Amino acid sequence: MTKESDVDDADIIWIGGPAAAGKTTVSRLFAQKHGFVYYSVDAHAFDHEKRAAAAGIHVLGTGPGDFDRRPMIIEDVRSLAAGTTVVIEGAFVTPSMAGVGENAVWLMPSQDEQRARLEHRNPGGDHEGCVWGWGLVRSQLEGTGAWVIVVDGQTVEQTVTAVEQRFTAFLEK
Repeated sequence: MTKESDVDDADIIWIGGPAAAGKTTVSRLFAQKHGFVYYSVDAHAFDHEKRAAAAGIHVLGTGPGDFDRRPMIIEDVRSLAAGTTVVIEGAFVTPSMAGVGENAVWLMPSQDEQRARLEHRNPGGDHEGCVWGWGLVRSQLEGTGAWVIVVDGQTVEQTVTAVEQRFTAFLEK
């Protein structure tokens, strides 16, 4: 399935970023406030892994995998509510998956902010995998022209407002 034959991207808002950027909280609140459907890519990661394995493009049990999740996400979104705006969020939302157009944004903390948020979530925990993920997301965004909202020092409400400002034209449709 090609990107061009997918559901109309006008019905999708993509929100990506690394762990502890606030994607889930902000996306849920944003979707609820505007009557949109919320979809978490991360919550469907194991299902996507199983579907990719069944299609022969991934080996089940080898981790989340490096395969194109977009066709599975689009299939899921079609079954949710055709013609309804869906807010899709998750750490797996990449510029190559979502594009860098008017309907995509990435929430990015600094590494210090991410570490502080991770420590607040799980005091004394091992956060190195998540910190590594920050660098991965950052490298995927470099040179793309993707819209990035720096979330350092922002409250959830301030980040929701920044997302709304990003999607002003989308919300006015």
